[in-house]
Amino acid sequence: HTHTGRLKQNSSVAGPDGKAGKKSKPWARMNSIVANTLLNMTSSSRFAGSLNVDVNEITTNLVPFPGMHFLTCSLSPLYDLADVHVPPRRLDQMFSDAFDPAFQLTKCHPRKGILSACALMVRGNVEVSDIRRNIDRIRPKLRFARWNQEGWKTGLCAQPPVGQRHALLCMANNTCLQETFSTVRSRFLQLYRKKAFRHHYTTHGMDEQRFKEALTSLDGLLDLYRQVDVSYEQEPSPMPRIDVL
Repeated sequence: HTHTGRLKQNSSVAGPDGKAGKKSKPWARMNSIVANTLLNMTSSSRFAGSLNVDVNEITTNLVPFPGMHFLTCSLSPLYDLADVHVPPRRLDQMFSDAFDPAFQLTKCHPRKGILSACALMVRGNVEVSDIRRNIDRIRPKLRFARWNQEGWKTGLCAQPPVGQRHALLCMANNTCLQETFSTVRSRFLQLYRKKAFRHHYTTHGMDEQRFKEALTSLDGLLDLYRQVDVSYEQEPSPMPRIDVL
């Protein structure tokens, strides 16, 4: 069993200037958005639907390699649970929102990366044909790994969220996350070289070797993302023909 991670940054709850506002409570909003994400992810376990998705299926279908278990997440409509007057969005617009940087729960641009797999979990009175039509519409705008061009996982739960006609949760394994991890690596090295904050860990029994192991693990993850990018740019080798006697 491989655990999956969903990256979340406070950039999703901040305004255009990066600030949350004087009267807002950014951490409360962030927790609410995360809770809303989990509600959508587990909706198939709680309500009926024509294409219910078990949580374990997400791990099975979205993690092609053991190290690449971090997923991008997007919600449409994107709101916290305290927003009771969120205007509903059209179904087709929600599928476009799923790959819009403004609707991501981490700061990334999903169309600039290579997707290994993608799950679309829809809630509401939606037909399977509507999901297929929108996949065909947005597919040309995305880049999938050459070895998994049909890497879609779809879920359909009949129960919409309170106050909404439809909702869409998109989770994807996307190499666009390497920019986020590269930033984390750079910030870590800045602190590690100065030995800043290390005493908080080492004085409580943590072996300093763990820092180096974590850095090695992160470098391995970045290398995996680069390999997926390189494999997309390379021309696929022709498959040998089978001679039938």
